[in-house]
Amino acid sequence: MSKKYVFRYEGTKKMFLDQFNWSNGYFNDKARYKYINDYILKLINDEIHFGVERGGHSGGYWYIPIITEFDDHIEFEGEIKYVGSNGDNKSIRICDKLWEGILFIILLPIICIYKLYEFVRILLKKPIDKGRSTEDKLFDLMINHLGCTKV
Repeated sequence: MSKKYVFRYEGTKKMFLDQFNWSNGYFNDKARYKYINDYILKLINDEIHFGVERGGHSGGYWYIPIITEFDDHIEFEGEIKYVGSNGDNKSIRICDKLWEGILFIILLPIICIYKLYEFVRILLKKPIDKGRSTEDKLFDLMINHLGCTKV
């Protein structure tokens, strides 16, 4: 079961959406997109999705909340989900898997050397920087960039 995240924004949904200049963002016939540093906001009709982290060539991790409106604030409640590409063509997916296999074979020596390097660092008790987690990135986006508070 995925973990639920709840955030609160002091204001109305209209106030929240109006703080972004959607006309300067990218849009297509289905959605509007707005970039904030390393993050993406996606507006589909009146529903908003928050792109938190890239997840490969054509997918990523998105915070997809249900927005509940109150008199003086709104709350976002949802989970972080991986959303892949919408490729329905089976032959394209087979070719992609074939290229991934070839690329893996080519990169296998580099991966082995890197894993050996990590093993030596562990033996020498030197920490390995893993970077920020997807959850940390969600908190950064919602709190530091969008002015929400964690509930």
